[in-house]
Amino acid sequence: MNFLRNSVFVSCILASLAPLSALAADQPNAPTPPAAPPAAPPAQPVAVAPKLFAQVYGDWVYRCLSNAAEGQPATMVCSVQQQLVLKKDGHVTQLLTVTFVKGDTKGHDVNILAPLGVALKPGVELSVNTSKPVAAAYSFCNENGCFVINQPAAHFTKDIHSNQAKGHAKIGLMNGKLITIDFSLKGLVPALAALDSGVPPAREVKPG
Repeated sequence: MNFLRNSVFVSCILASLAPLSALAADQPNAPTPPAAPPAAPPAQPVAVAPKLFAQVYGDWVYRCLSNAAEGQPATMVCSVQQQLVLKKDGHVTQLLTVTFVKGDTKGHDVNILAPLGVALKPGVELSVNTSKPVAAAYSFCNENGCFVINQPAAHFTKDIHSNQAKGHAKIGLMNGKLITIDFSLKGLVPALAALDSGVPPAREVKPG
């Protein structure tokens, strides 16, 4: 019964509105409202070429890469990096790239790029001077080399403050040989302090 009453009530409302609509349509001088212009599609942000800012600290580079779209706030990705290369007969071979980034929590993570041809196991062993090495497993390999990604660096960086400190990376090759690549720690402490400050370098590095 309630459903019937509700149906009758709705029908009465619709019936009372119908004459009003018809009356409005029959007015000879009633202006026709102008058609609304089609909505413009939302403007797509225009990509802006990334900018690189860098500052040298000893043998390390504090670098920030800025990515942004026109009208959008820039996103800054910062790291501290050292690249080790072998120059022979005019050819440059990448030996090792060591990169420090801010960790998800307090502290730093270290990323390593080793050349192709390394044995995936046992990975990379990092050490400072004669300290106990820190083992880091490879995460993946691509055409650029084999990567260790986001390895906590606390056990490694605790020994970097000595003026005579030197870093070592021991890697295995496919032929079964183990090689140790030494790298300088000169400038790493102030470079990490700059990274922790969150202030990007002032100098922009132009491409080319």
